[in-house]
Amino acid sequence: MSVLDKFTVVDLIKTRSASVATIAGNILKFNNQTAAELNFAPFIQVLVNPKDKQFAIRACKEDAPNALPFSKPEGEQKYPIKISTAVVTDLIRKMAGWAVEDNWNVPGIYFADELALIYDVSAAYKPAAKGGWASKRQHEAASQAAMESLGDDGGENTES
Repeated sequence: MSVLDKFTVVDLIKTRSASVATIAGNILKFNNQTAAELNFAPFIQVLVNPKDKQFAIRACKEDAPNALPFSKPEGEQKYPIKISTAVVTDLIRKMAGWAVEDNWNVPGIYFADELALIYDVSAAYKPAAKGGWASKRQHEAASQAAMESLGDDGGENTES
């Protein structure tokens, strides 16, 4: 037994992200920065972690299980990406305890080594009116809260 067995390696890959996922009705929408952070991946998979109330997206190949069409190539992806799938939005709402009529923005945390983004629903905030400083400050505060919540145990190294 090593004196360092109770420690975890600091995750240097986890970084702030400009990605925001929006849950509205049966639509899961991602801002343009999300596509850029995933290198304009043409397909993604959606993953959930109900225990920690998180969901994630990761780039994948077209033939991967449950692959969803995502981004157009760089330079062609001009609008936010909308994925219309009740299965995913229902699962996220149930996990978060959100009503169907409520819309939520969830800031993402980028993991470069996995080409993935993790969204912690505890950091979600109500969409504000378009633009403005209040909206920017709200996003920054939520992003910081997401980083802190993932810092608690989200980056544990489980390898021996």
